[in-house]
Amino acid sequence: MLIEGKNNYKIPIKEFKPNKIEKIIIASHGFGGDKESSAIELLAQKLVKENIMVIAFDFPTHGESTAKGEEYLVENCINDLISVEEYVEKNYPEKPIGIFATSFGAYITLLKINKYTNNYFSIVLRAPAICMDEIFENSIMREDMSAFKDRGYTILGYEKEMRVSYKYYEELKNNKLFEIYNKNEDLLIIQGTEDDMAPIDDSIRFIKEKNPKGKIEKIIGADHRMKKEGELEKAINIAVEYINGR
Repeated sequence: MLIEGKNNYKIPIKEFKPNKIEKIIIASHGFGGDKESSAIELLAQKLVKENIMVIAFDFPTHGESTAKGEEYLVENCINDLISVEEYVEKNYPEKPIGIFATSFGAYITLLKINKYTNNYFSIVLRAPAICMDEIFENSIMREDMSAFKDRGYTILGYEKEMRVSYKYYEELKNNKLFEIYNKNEDLLIIQGTEDDMAPIDDSIRFIKEKNPKGKIEKIIGADHRMKKEGELEKAINIAVEYINGR
C-alpha cells in the first residue's frame, strides 16, 4: 500500500490490524532494512493480540520505495515519519500513537522528537544509532571517504543496493544528537551489550547526559542485529510489555 508524503514520492506502508484497534504503533526500520523486518513482524504478531495495530513503512530507496538516491535525506526521512503519523491520525482518529524504531529509524525518531512536540504515548528504541555519522563512517561505508566526497555519492545497502548521496552524510554531520538534542522524554532503549555497530556506551551516555527520563534494557551478549537464538524475541517481549504498560 502506498500513501502520499510531503515529498515527490509515495511511501510504502504495511498495516497489521487487530479486529479491535485500541492503540497504534508506528514501526521504522534501520539503514538498509525495510518494513518487512523480522523484528517488526514479531512485534506486530504480539501486539495485534493486545488490540494494538502496527504500521510499518519504508524510508526512501529502502524496501519497495521508488524514491531516487538523492531523495534519501535525513530531512525527507523525518518528513516521511510525519506523513505516516498524519495518515494514522486521518484514518484512525483519536487512537493513541506510539513508536517502535530500530537503529537509523531510532535516530530519525529522536531528531523528529527534538524538532517537534512529542505526542507519542510510548517510545521504544531498539539498538539506536545515537552517533549515526560515526556509524556511517566506521561500519557502513565501503570506500574511502574522499572518493565518496569527490563523486558525490556511493552505493551501499545489503539485500538491496542504494545510491547514497554525500549530502546525506553532510546531514548526519549536522545533526549530531549529542550536540542538538534538548528534550527529556519517557522512552525505552533496548540494546545488546555487544552491539558491534551502535555501541551501547553511546546509549548509556545519551540517557545520562541528554535524556535522564529514559531507561535502558540490556540484552546480554547480543550484537546489533540480535540474531542469536532467543535474543530478538527477548527484546520484542520487553518492548511489548513496555508498550502495554503505557
